[in-house]
Amino acid sequence: MKKNKQVKFKGDKEGYCNICGRYSQLTCDHIPPQGCVKPTIVELRTLTQYLSKPSERPTDSQSGLNILSICGNCNNTFLGTEYDPELIEVSKQIASIVRVQQLGLSLPEKIDLSVKPQRLIRSVIGHILAGKLPISGKPPISAPFSDALRNYFLDQSSNLSNNLEVYYWVYPSNKQIVINSLGIGSAMGEGFISGSCLLKFFPLAFWIVWDKPASFPISLTKISKDKFKGLDETCKMVLDLRNIPPLSYPEVPGEGRFIMCCDDSTFLAQPKKPKGFG
Repeated sequence: MKKNKQVKFKGDKEGYCNICGRYSQLTCDHIPPQGCVKPTIVELRTLTQYLSKPSERPTDSQSGLNILSICGNCNNTFLGTEYDPELIEVSKQIASIVRVQQLGLSLPEKIDLSVKPQRLIRSVIGHILAGKLPISGKPPISAPFSDALRNYFLDQSSNLSNNLEVYYWVYPSNKQIVINSLGIGSAMGEGFISGSCLLKFFPLAFWIVWDKPASFPISLTKISKDKFKGLDETCKMVLDLRNIPPLSYPEVPGEGRFIMCCDDSTFLAQPKKPKGFG
């Protein structure tokens, strides 16, 4: 019998950082940051394992989804100090709203939140870039999409590239998903999204899309790039509490569409079931 493939989330202790590309000692990045979701024992699968072989034995991680992939400066200075506090604060606010809704209490269809989008988006991008093991002995692969993400994260004076769009929505699930690179095509003549990446955890999902064809419809709210420039400038984040996509969207894109991804660059974590349960 073929042995189940174990998901690797710990590699070389030294290597090239997935974000800045410098060779140094690598640190573990918690995805999402610990202030958003309390680290617990989780079952790890790749996207393919989850979709096609969900009954196979997963890999256990004792402290949530944490990947040995980035240097201490990117992890502690940029993410931990500069960017994550905004993502944590926004997540806490939205989690409170979603929990009230789950109790059956009446809420408006849409709620506005004030956010610092430059810090928020950089936090999301940083954790997505950290969401794969570095290639042993090799720096990150240079490509227009990934280079645009890295440059934006590292250059605090820059604005988001015109080629990038950041979509977000309420995600009422305890499954955590990070996909470093995801292509989505259509058999219905809508075109092909060659570059995108994904981060999903309770209570939010973020989908960053590169060079989307105008013919490819995405019916989600996106953060407008025209309303902010400085790191601490704020804008309204409109939270739609009614029009929530299926929990498996967009990694399961629906009829007439297909996905392309490297399975080793996908992680799905969910709380470990107690022994004898399920």
